[in-house]
Amino acid sequence: MTSYTLGGVVLDEHGDPAAGVTVALAGGPGPFPDIAALTGADGRFSFGVSTAGVYTVQCLAPDGRSARGQGEAVAGAGAPLVLRLG
Repeated sequence: MTSYTLGGVVLDEHGDPAAGVTVALAGGPGPFPDIAALTGADGRFSFGVSTAGVYTVQCLAPDGRSARGQGEAVAGAGAPLVLRLG
């Protein structure tokens, strides 16, 4: 079974990495896992999914700021999705 990766970074309003932000898949091709991740100190996150394609990702910071965007899950390292908290 092929595994695909969707990853990116969450930035704050100043463009700095945002740590400790909850990131979850909100939509995608076919069934997708109901999972969430926390960003690391570098603001990065990554999900492994079983179907390639475009996914909607949403994030929520502990202070209530949020962001939503779309990124493509690919085999190997694809272009990172950049989410900016608003």
